[in-house]
Parts: sequence; C-alpha cells; structure tokens
Amino acid sequence: MSIDAELGTALRQFAAAEDEQISAVISRALEQYLANRRLLREGMRAMEEHFDEYGWPTAGEVAAADARIDALFGGTPEERRSA
Repeated sequence: MSIDAELGTALRQFAAAEDEQISAVISRALEQYLANRRLLREGMRAMEEHFDEYGWPTAGEVAAADARIDALFGGTPEERRSA
C-alpha cells in the first residue's frame, strides 16, 4: 500500500506531534472512516424506507432542499455529490 507523499509527510508529522506510532494513527482514522461510512449507509437505507412508505420527494422539493443546503453550507449540489 502506498499513499501520496504530502499525506505521508502530514501523517508522520501528526504522529510525532501526538507521540504515537503511525500505525495507531492510521488504525484510528480507518476505524472512524468505516464507522462514518456505516452510519451514512444506514441513513441512506432509512431514507429509502421512509420514502418508500410515505412517497419520494418531487423535483421541486429536491430543488428547494438543495437551495436550502446551498444557503447553509455553500457549494452546489454537484460539488457536494462529487466530494
């Protein structure tokens, strides 16, 4: 496995500043990443179940939600989806 040189440098610096082994930092980061992905997947399943039961949003409702999110967080729906 290899990582980008800049990321490797940042990882070494962070581990040194925290007085930790690089493997411990990587393990903790991966655990958090996987937990976040599981939570996202569970949330998406719950939304699909809700929409299946109560109806899916219309195009106008989706556009209104995107506009509200843009106002709160900035960016466009396309930028958020590609992140």
